[in-house]
Amino acid sequence: MKEQMSNRTLFLYFTSLTGAVIAGIVWLYLKVANIGITVIWEMVPAYIDSKYYTVLMCLGGGVLIGLFHRVYGPYPERMADSVKRVKDTGTYPYRKLPMIVSASFLSLFFGGAVGPESGLVSLLLGLCCWAMDQFGLARWKMETLIAGNPYIRKKELFRVMAAGLFLLPDQIVYDKGKIRWKRKEQIASGITAGLTGLAVYELLNFCFGRCLAVPHLHGGVLILRDKVAVILLVIVGIAAGYLYLIFQKASSWFFGKLREKNLTVFNAVLGGLVLGLIGSALPMTMFSGGNNIQAMQYEYLKYTPYLLILIGVVKLFLTNVCIESGWRGGHFFPVIFSGLSIGYGFAAILHINEIVSVVLVTGALLGTVLQQPLGALALSLVFFPVKDIGWMLLASTVGGCVPVPVALRSDPEKKSFVSNMIQMKKQKKFLPNKG
Repeated sequence: MKEQMSNRTLFLYFTSLTGAVIAGIVWLYLKVANIGITVIWEMVPAYIDSKYYTVLMCLGGGVLIGLFHRVYGPYPERMADSVKRVKDTGTYPYRKLPMIVSASFLSLFFGGAVGPESGLVSLLLGLCCWAMDQFGLARWKMETLIAGNPYIRKKELFRVMAAGLFLLPDQIVYDKGKIRWKRKEQIASGITAGLTGLAVYELLNFCFGRCLAVPHLHGGVLILRDKVAVILLVIVGIAAGYLYLIFQKASSWFFGKLREKNLTVFNAVLGGLVLGLIGSALPMTMFSGGNNIQAMQYEYLKYTPYLLILIGVVKLFLTNVCIESGWRGGHFFPVIFSGLSIGYGFAAILHINEIVSVVLVTGALLGTVLQQPLGALALSLVFFPVKDIGWMLLASTVGGCVPVPVALRSDPEKKSFVSNMIQMKKQKKFLPNKG
Protein backbone atom coordinates (compact mmCIF):
# COMPACT_ATOMS: atom_id res chain seq x y z
CA MET A 1 0.00 0.00 0.00
CA LYS A 2 2.84 2.36 0.89
CA GLU A 3 4.52 1.55 -2.41
CA GLN A 4 1.31 2.37 -4.31
CA MET A 5 0.97 5.73 -2.50
CA SER A 6 4.62 6.47 -3.23
CA ASN A 7 4.08 5.83 -6.95
CA ARG A 8 1.04 8.11 -6.98
CA THR A 9 3.05 10.85 -5.32
CA LEU A 10 5.84 10.39 -7.85
CA PHE A 11 3.34 10.70 -10.68
CA LEU A 12 1.92 13.92 -9.17
CA TYR A 13 5.47 15.29 -9.10
CA PHE A 14 5.64 14.60 -12.82
CA THR A 15 2.29 16.33 -13.47
CA SER A 16 3.57 19.33 -11.50
CA LEU A 17 6.65 19.44 -13.71
CA THR A 18 4.44 19.27 -16.82
CA GLY A 19 2.28 22.13 -15.53
CA ALA A 20 5.39 24.20 -14.87
CA VAL A 21 6.64 23.59 -18.43
CA ILE A 22 3.28 24.70 -19.87
CA ALA A 23 3.29 27.85 -17.71
CA GLY A 24 6.80 28.69 -18.88
CA ILE A 25 5.84 28.29 -22.54
CA VAL A 26 2.72 30.47 -22.17
CA TRP A 27 4.65 33.14 -20.29
CA LEU A 28 7.40 33.09 -22.92
CA TYR A 29 4.82 33.42 -25.72
CA LEU A 30 3.37 36.58 -24.17
CA LYS A 31 6.83 37.94 -23.34
CA VAL A 32 8.11 37.49 -26.89
CA ALA A 33 4.96 39.17 -28.23
CA ASN A 34 5.66 42.22 -26.05
CA ILE A 35 9.35 42.29 -26.96
CA GLY A 36 8.57 42.11 -30.68
CA ILE A 37 6.17 45.05 -30.46
CA THR A 38 8.68 47.06 -28.41
CA VAL A 39 11.51 46.45 -30.88
CA ILE A 40 9.49 47.32 -34.02
CA TRP A 41 7.48 50.24 -32.68
CA GLU A 42 9.74 51.82 -30.04
CA MET A 43 13.39 50.88 -30.53
CA VAL A 44 13.68 50.95 -34.34
CA PRO A 45 11.78 54.28 -34.77
CA ALA A 46 14.31 55.87 -32.42
CA TYR A 47 16.86 55.46 -35.24
CA ILE A 48 14.54 55.86 -38.23
CA ASP A 49 12.67 59.15 -38.35
CA SER A 50 10.12 58.87 -41.14
CA LYS A 51 6.47 59.91 -41.32
CA TYR A 52 5.86 56.87 -43.52
CA TYR A 53 7.27 54.39 -41.00
CA THR A 54 3.86 53.09 -39.85
CA VAL A 55 2.61 52.53 -43.39
CA LEU A 56 5.84 50.83 -44.49
CA MET A 57 5.95 48.51 -41.48
CA CYS A 58 2.29 47.53 -41.91
CA LEU A 59 2.86 46.86 -45.61
CA GLY A 60 5.90 44.75 -44.75
CA GLY A 61 3.86 42.87 -42.18
CA GLY A 62 1.15 42.29 -44.79
CA VAL A 63 3.68 40.77 -47.20
CA LEU A 64 5.07 38.42 -44.54
CA ILE A 65 1.61 37.38 -43.34
CA GLY A 66 0.38 36.78 -46.90
CA LEU A 67 3.41 34.66 -47.81
CA PHE A 68 3.16 32.72 -44.56
CA HIS A 69 -0.50 31.88 -45.18
CA ARG A 70 0.21 30.89 -48.77
CA VAL A 71 2.87 28.41 -47.64
CA TYR A 72 1.48 27.10 -44.34
CA GLY A 73 -2.22 27.96 -44.38
CA PRO A 74 -4.47 30.34 -42.44
CA TYR A 75 -3.15 30.23 -38.88
CA PRO A 76 -3.97 30.76 -36.08
CA GLU A 77 -7.50 29.41 -36.23
CA ARG A 78 -10.40 31.42 -34.89
CA MET A 79 -11.07 30.63 -31.24
CA ALA A 80 -14.45 29.06 -31.98
CA ASP A 81 -12.89 26.82 -34.64
CA SER A 82 -10.13 25.70 -32.25
CA VAL A 83 -12.63 24.79 -29.53
CA LYS A 84 -14.87 23.01 -32.05
CA ARG A 85 -11.92 20.99 -33.31
CA VAL A 86 -11.23 19.73 -29.78
CA LYS A 87 -14.90 18.90 -29.22
CA ASP A 88 -15.16 17.01 -32.51
CA THR A 89 -11.84 15.14 -32.44
CA GLY A 90 -11.03 15.02 -28.74
CA THR A 91 -7.58 16.50 -29.30
CA TYR A 92 -5.67 19.37 -30.88
CA PRO A 93 -2.74 18.98 -33.35
CA TYR A 94 -0.05 20.31 -31.04
CA ARG A 95 2.65 19.41 -33.58
CA LYS A 96 1.46 22.51 -35.45
CA LEU A 97 1.95 24.85 -32.48
CA PRO A 98 5.23 26.37 -33.78
CA MET A 99 3.42 27.39 -36.98
CA ILE A 100 0.41 28.72 -35.06
CA VAL A 101 2.56 30.75 -32.67
CA SER A 102 4.66 32.19 -35.51
CA ALA A 103 1.54 33.26 -37.40
CA SER A 104 0.06 34.98 -34.36
CA PHE A 105 3.36 36.78 -33.70
CA LEU A 106 3.29 38.32 -37.19
CA SER A 107 -0.12 39.93 -36.62
CA LEU A 108 0.89 41.20 -33.18
CA PHE A 109 4.42 42.38 -34.05
CA PHE A 110 3.34 44.55 -36.98
CA GLY A 111 0.59 46.43 -35.17
CA GLY A 112 -2.53 44.47 -36.16
CA ALA A 113 -5.69 45.68 -34.40
CA VAL A 114 -6.22 42.20 -32.98
CA GLY A 115 -5.75 40.60 -29.61
CA PRO A 116 -3.53 37.63 -28.67
CA GLU A 117 -6.55 35.47 -27.77
CA SER A 118 -6.66 33.29 -30.89
CA GLY A 119 -2.99 32.33 -30.74
CA LEU A 120 -3.13 31.98 -26.95
CA VAL A 121 -6.23 29.74 -27.02
CA SER A 122 -4.70 27.53 -29.72
CA LEU A 123 -1.48 27.34 -27.71
CA LEU A 124 -3.32 26.43 -24.49
CA LEU A 125 -5.50 23.81 -26.17
CA GLY A 126 -2.47 22.28 -27.86
CA LEU A 127 -0.46 22.24 -24.65
CA CYS A 128 -3.34 20.72 -22.66
CA CYS A 129 -3.68 17.91 -25.21
CA TRP A 130 0.11 17.47 -25.16
CA ALA A 131 -0.02 17.28 -21.35
CA MET A 132 -2.71 14.56 -21.46
CA ASP A 133 -0.57 12.53 -23.85
CA GLN A 134 2.44 13.09 -21.60
CA PHE A 135 0.46 11.86 -18.59
CA GLY A 136 -0.54 8.74 -20.48
CA LEU A 137 3.00 8.09 -21.69
CA ALA A 138 4.47 8.62 -18.23
CA ARG A 139 1.88 6.36 -16.68
CA TRP A 140 2.59 3.66 -19.22
CA LYS A 141 6.35 3.95 -18.64
CA MET A 142 5.87 3.81 -14.87
CA GLU A 143 3.73 0.67 -14.96
CA THR A 144 5.95 -1.02 -17.57
CA LEU A 145 9.20 -0.31 -15.70
CA ILE A 146 7.79 -1.31 -12.31
CA ALA A 147 6.41 -4.54 -13.78
CA GLY A 148 9.86 -5.34 -15.20
CA ASN A 149 11.78 -4.28 -12.10
CA PRO A 150 9.73 -3.81 -8.89
CA TYR A 151 12.83 -2.48 -7.09
CA ILE A 152 13.67 0.28 -9.56
CA ARG A 153 14.80 3.47 -7.84
CA LYS A 154 12.31 6.35 -7.77
CA LYS A 155 14.97 8.73 -9.02
CA GLU A 156 15.60 6.61 -12.13
CA LEU A 157 11.87 6.12 -12.68
CA PHE A 158 11.23 9.87 -12.56
CA ARG A 159 14.15 10.53 -14.92
CA VAL A 160 12.69 8.18 -17.53
CA MET A 161 9.24 9.77 -17.17
CA ALA A 162 10.63 13.33 -17.44
CA ALA A 163 12.64 12.39 -20.55
CA GLY A 164 9.33 12.06 -22.38
CA LEU A 165 8.85 15.83 -22.14
CA PHE A 166 11.60 16.27 -24.71
CA LEU A 167 10.15 13.86 -27.28
CA LEU A 168 8.91 15.10 -30.63
CA PRO A 169 5.12 14.87 -31.09
CA ASP A 170 5.40 11.86 -33.42
CA GLN A 171 7.44 10.00 -30.81
CA ILE A 172 4.79 10.22 -28.07
CA VAL A 173 3.52 6.68 -28.59
CA TYR A 174 2.33 4.17 -25.98
CA ASP A 175 -0.19 1.39 -25.50
CA LYS A 176 -3.26 3.17 -24.12
CA GLY A 177 -5.09 -0.10 -23.53
CA LYS A 178 -2.63 -1.20 -20.87
CA ILE A 179 -2.96 1.86 -18.63
CA ARG A 180 -4.94 1.53 -15.37
CA TRP A 181 -6.15 5.11 -15.33
CA LYS A 182 -8.85 5.92 -12.73
CA ARG A 183 -11.09 8.95 -13.10
CA LYS A 184 -10.09 10.45 -9.74
CA GLU A 185 -6.43 10.08 -10.68
CA GLN A 186 -7.02 11.96 -13.92
CA ILE A 187 -8.77 14.76 -12.04
CA ALA A 188 -6.00 14.93 -9.42
CA SER A 189 -3.36 15.09 -12.15
CA GLY A 190 -5.16 17.91 -13.98
CA ILE A 191 -5.67 19.95 -10.81
CA THR A 192 -2.05 19.47 -9.72
CA ALA A 193 -0.71 20.53 -13.12
CA GLY A 194 -3.07 23.52 -13.25
CA LEU A 195 -2.21 24.82 -9.79
CA THR A 196 1.51 24.34 -10.33
CA GLY A 197 1.30 26.06 -13.72
CA LEU A 198 -0.55 29.03 -12.23
CA ALA A 199 2.01 29.36 -9.43
CA VAL A 200 4.95 29.19 -11.87
CA TYR A 201 3.30 31.72 -14.20
CA GLU A 202 2.81 34.20 -11.35
CA LEU A 203 6.37 33.58 -10.13
CA LEU A 204 7.73 34.39 -13.60
CA ASN A 205 5.62 37.56 -13.68
CA PHE A 206 6.97 38.54 -10.27
CA CYS A 207 10.60 37.91 -11.22
CA PHE A 208 10.68 39.23 -14.79
CA GLY A 209 7.64 41.48 -15.14
CA ARG A 210 4.05 40.80 -16.14
CA CYS A 211 3.56 39.92 -19.80
CA LEU A 212 -0.18 40.44 -20.14
CA ALA A 213 -1.23 43.42 -18.08
CA VAL A 214 -5.00 43.42 -17.57
CA PRO A 215 -5.83 46.79 -15.98
CA HIS A 216 -8.72 46.96 -13.54
CA LEU A 217 -10.56 50.29 -13.65
CA HIS A 218 -11.96 52.04 -10.59
CA GLY A 219 -15.08 54.18 -10.42
CA GLY A 220 -16.41 57.11 -8.44
CA VAL A 221 -19.69 57.98 -6.74
CA LEU A 222 -22.94 57.83 -8.72
CA ILE A 223 -25.43 60.67 -8.86
CA LEU A 224 -28.99 60.77 -10.19
CA ARG A 225 -27.90 62.02 -13.63
CA ASP A 226 -25.76 58.89 -14.11
CA LYS A 227 -28.73 56.61 -13.49
CA VAL A 228 -30.99 58.56 -15.84
CA ALA A 229 -28.50 58.05 -18.69
CA VAL A 230 -28.48 54.25 -18.27
CA ILE A 231 -30.96 53.50 -21.07
CA LEU A 232 -29.18 55.79 -23.52
CA LEU A 233 -25.77 54.26 -22.78
CA VAL A 234 -27.05 50.70 -23.20
CA ILE A 235 -28.56 51.71 -26.55
CA VAL A 236 -25.21 53.24 -27.56
CA GLY A 237 -23.45 49.96 -26.69
CA ILE A 238 -25.95 47.92 -28.70
CA ALA A 239 -25.59 50.30 -31.66
CA ALA A 240 -21.79 49.92 -31.44
CA GLY A 241 -22.27 46.15 -31.41
CA TYR A 242 -24.39 46.34 -34.56
CA LEU A 243 -21.70 48.49 -36.17
CA TYR A 244 -19.13 45.80 -35.37
CA LEU A 245 -21.32 43.12 -36.95
CA ILE A 246 -21.91 45.29 -40.04
CA PHE A 247 -18.17 45.90 -40.39
CA GLN A 248 -17.58 42.15 -39.92
CA LYS A 249 -20.06 41.23 -42.64
CA ALA A 250 -18.77 43.85 -45.08
CA SER A 251 -15.11 42.94 -44.48
CA SER A 252 -15.87 39.23 -44.78
CA TRP A 253 -17.67 39.77 -48.09
CA PHE A 254 -15.00 42.05 -49.58
CA PHE A 255 -11.92 40.07 -48.58
CA GLY A 256 -13.77 36.81 -49.22
CA LYS A 257 -14.12 37.80 -52.87
CA LEU A 258 -10.36 38.29 -53.05
CA ARG A 259 -9.72 34.95 -51.32
CA GLU A 260 -11.86 33.22 -53.93
CA LYS A 261 -9.39 34.50 -56.53
CA ASN A 262 -6.49 33.08 -54.49
CA LEU A 263 -5.12 36.56 -53.72
CA THR A 264 -3.82 35.63 -50.29
CA VAL A 265 -0.78 37.92 -50.33
CA PHE A 266 -2.69 40.83 -51.87
CA ASN A 267 -5.38 40.40 -49.19
CA ALA A 268 -2.87 40.72 -46.34
CA VAL A 269 -1.01 43.59 -48.01
CA LEU A 270 -4.27 45.49 -48.58
CA GLY A 271 -5.20 44.93 -44.94
CA GLY A 272 -1.76 46.21 -43.94
CA LEU A 273 -2.18 49.30 -46.12
CA VAL A 274 -5.54 50.15 -44.50
CA LEU A 275 -4.03 49.51 -41.07
CA GLY A 276 -0.99 51.70 -41.79
CA LEU A 277 -2.95 54.63 -43.22
CA ILE A 278 -5.48 54.70 -40.40
CA GLY A 279 -2.82 53.99 -37.78
CA SER A 280 -0.77 56.96 -38.98
CA ALA A 281 -3.73 59.26 -38.34
CA LEU A 282 -5.15 57.48 -35.26
CA PRO A 283 -2.36 55.48 -33.55
CA MET A 284 -4.64 54.24 -30.76
CA THR A 285 -6.64 52.19 -33.26
CA MET A 286 -3.65 49.89 -33.79
CA PHE A 287 -2.61 46.88 -31.69
CA SER A 288 -4.91 44.92 -29.39
CA GLY A 289 -5.80 47.90 -27.23
CA GLY A 290 -4.97 46.08 -24.00
CA ASN A 291 -2.04 48.31 -23.12
CA ASN A 292 -4.03 51.44 -23.93
CA ILE A 293 -6.95 50.66 -21.61
CA GLN A 294 -5.15 51.84 -18.46
CA ALA A 295 -3.69 54.85 -20.28
CA MET A 296 -7.14 55.79 -21.52
CA GLN A 297 -8.43 56.00 -17.95
CA TYR A 298 -5.97 58.78 -17.15
CA GLU A 299 -5.60 60.44 -20.54
CA TYR A 300 -9.10 60.49 -22.00
CA LEU A 301 -9.52 64.14 -21.02
CA LYS A 302 -6.76 64.99 -23.52
CA TYR A 303 -9.10 64.00 -26.36
CA THR A 304 -12.31 65.63 -27.47
CA PRO A 305 -15.42 63.50 -26.80
CA TYR A 306 -16.14 63.09 -30.51
CA LEU A 307 -12.57 61.99 -31.22
CA LEU A 308 -12.90 59.32 -28.52
CA ILE A 309 -16.09 58.04 -30.13
CA LEU A 310 -14.42 58.11 -33.55
CA ILE A 311 -11.42 56.13 -32.24
CA GLY A 312 -13.76 53.49 -30.79
CA VAL A 313 -15.79 53.13 -33.99
CA VAL A 314 -12.72 53.05 -36.24
CA LYS A 315 -11.18 50.38 -33.97
CA LEU A 316 -14.26 48.20 -34.55
CA PHE A 317 -13.81 48.64 -38.29
CA LEU A 318 -10.07 48.09 -38.31
CA THR A 319 -10.24 44.93 -36.20
CA ASN A 320 -12.56 43.32 -38.75
CA VAL A 321 -10.39 44.49 -41.66
CA CYS A 322 -7.33 42.92 -40.03
CA ILE A 323 -8.99 39.60 -39.19
CA GLU A 324 -10.69 39.16 -42.56
CA SER A 325 -7.63 40.22 -44.58
CA GLY A 326 -5.45 37.60 -42.90
CA TRP A 327 -4.08 39.48 -39.89
CA ARG A 328 -5.49 36.78 -37.66
CA GLY A 329 -6.07 37.26 -33.96
CA GLY A 330 -8.74 37.74 -31.34
CA HIS A 331 -11.37 40.45 -31.10
CA PHE A 332 -12.06 40.57 -27.34
CA PHE A 333 -9.41 43.14 -26.39
CA PRO A 334 -10.09 45.45 -29.37
CA VAL A 335 -13.86 45.35 -28.73
CA ILE A 336 -13.37 46.14 -25.04
CA PHE A 337 -11.05 49.03 -25.91
CA SER A 338 -13.65 50.36 -28.37
CA GLY A 339 -16.33 50.19 -25.68
CA LEU A 340 -14.14 52.13 -23.28
CA SER A 341 -13.27 54.78 -25.85
CA ILE A 342 -16.90 55.29 -26.88
CA GLY A 343 -18.00 55.19 -23.23
CA TYR A 344 -15.51 57.86 -22.19
CA GLY A 345 -16.66 59.99 -25.13
CA PHE A 346 -20.32 59.87 -24.08
CA ALA A 347 -19.38 60.41 -20.43
CA ALA A 348 -17.74 63.70 -21.44
CA ILE A 349 -20.70 64.72 -23.62
CA LEU A 350 -23.35 63.88 -20.98
CA HIS A 351 -21.20 64.98 -17.99
CA ILE A 352 -21.77 61.70 -16.13
CA ASN A 353 -19.64 59.23 -14.19
CA GLU A 354 -17.14 57.88 -16.69
CA ILE A 355 -16.87 54.38 -15.20
CA VAL A 356 -20.64 53.82 -15.29
CA SER A 357 -20.61 55.00 -18.88
CA VAL A 358 -17.84 52.64 -20.01
CA VAL A 359 -19.31 49.73 -18.02
CA LEU A 360 -22.70 50.07 -19.69
CA VAL A 361 -21.44 50.77 -23.20
CA THR A 362 -18.81 48.01 -23.10
CA GLY A 363 -21.16 45.47 -21.51
CA ALA A 364 -23.89 46.07 -24.08
CA LEU A 365 -21.34 46.06 -26.91
CA LEU A 366 -19.85 42.73 -25.78
CA GLY A 367 -23.28 41.21 -25.24
CA THR A 368 -24.40 42.18 -28.76
CA VAL A 369 -21.23 40.93 -30.43
CA LEU A 370 -20.97 37.66 -28.48
CA GLN A 371 -24.72 37.02 -28.12
CA GLN A 372 -23.77 35.47 -24.79
CA PRO A 373 -24.75 37.52 -21.71
CA LEU A 374 -22.69 35.40 -19.32
CA GLY A 375 -19.61 35.58 -21.54
CA ALA A 376 -19.95 39.36 -21.79
CA LEU A 377 -20.39 39.60 -18.02
CA ALA A 378 -17.29 37.47 -17.37
CA LEU A 379 -15.15 39.66 -19.64
CA SER A 380 -16.54 42.83 -18.03
CA LEU A 381 -15.64 41.57 -14.56
CA VAL A 382 -12.00 41.28 -15.63
CA PHE A 383 -11.75 45.04 -16.23
CA PHE A 384 -14.43 46.79 -14.17
CA PRO A 385 -15.08 47.21 -10.41
CA VAL A 386 -17.00 44.34 -8.82
CA LYS A 387 -19.27 46.87 -7.09
CA ASP A 388 -20.66 47.75 -10.53
CA ILE A 389 -21.66 44.15 -11.28
CA GLY A 390 -25.31 45.17 -11.33
CA TRP A 391 -24.68 47.58 -14.24
CA MET A 392 -22.54 44.96 -15.98
CA LEU A 393 -25.29 42.34 -15.63
CA LEU A 394 -27.92 44.74 -16.96
CA ALA A 395 -25.89 45.82 -19.99
CA SER A 396 -24.62 42.32 -20.82
CA THR A 397 -28.08 40.79 -20.54
CA VAL A 398 -29.83 43.42 -22.64
CA GLY A 399 -27.07 43.38 -25.28
CA GLY A 400 -26.96 39.59 -25.36
CA CYS A 401 -30.74 39.25 -25.66
CA VAL A 402 -31.20 41.77 -28.47
CA PRO A 403 -31.79 39.64 -31.58
CA VAL A 404 -29.21 39.86 -34.36
CA PRO A 405 -30.62 39.49 -37.90
CA VAL A 406 -29.45 36.40 -39.79
CA ALA A 407 -27.86 38.68 -42.40
CA LEU A 408 -25.45 40.06 -39.79
CA ARG A 409 -24.45 36.79 -38.12
CA SER A 410 -20.99 35.44 -38.88
CA ASP A 411 -22.56 31.98 -38.78
CA PRO A 412 -26.16 32.05 -40.13
CA GLU A 413 -26.81 28.63 -38.54
CA LYS A 414 -25.96 29.96 -35.09
CA LYS A 415 -29.08 31.13 -33.29
CA SER A 416 -29.33 34.01 -30.87
CA PHE A 417 -29.23 33.56 -27.10
CA VAL A 418 -32.98 34.12 -26.78
CA SER A 419 -33.76 31.66 -29.58
CA ASN A 420 -31.62 29.00 -27.91
CA MET A 421 -33.37 29.55 -24.56
CA ILE A 422 -36.81 29.28 -26.18
CA GLN A 423 -35.81 26.12 -28.01
CA MET A 424 -34.46 24.55 -24.80
CA LYS A 425 -37.69 25.41 -23.01
CA LYS A 426 -39.77 23.80 -25.78
CA GLN A 427 -37.62 20.66 -25.72
CA LYS A 428 -37.98 20.42 -21.95
CA LYS A 429 -41.74 20.85 -22.24
CA PHE A 430 -42.12 17.93 -24.64
CA LEU A 431 -39.72 15.56 -22.85
CA PRO A 432 -41.55 12.47 -21.56
CA ASN A 433 -42.26 12.49 -17.85
CA LYS A 434 -40.46 9.55 -16.26
CA GLY A 435 -42.35 9.96 -13.03
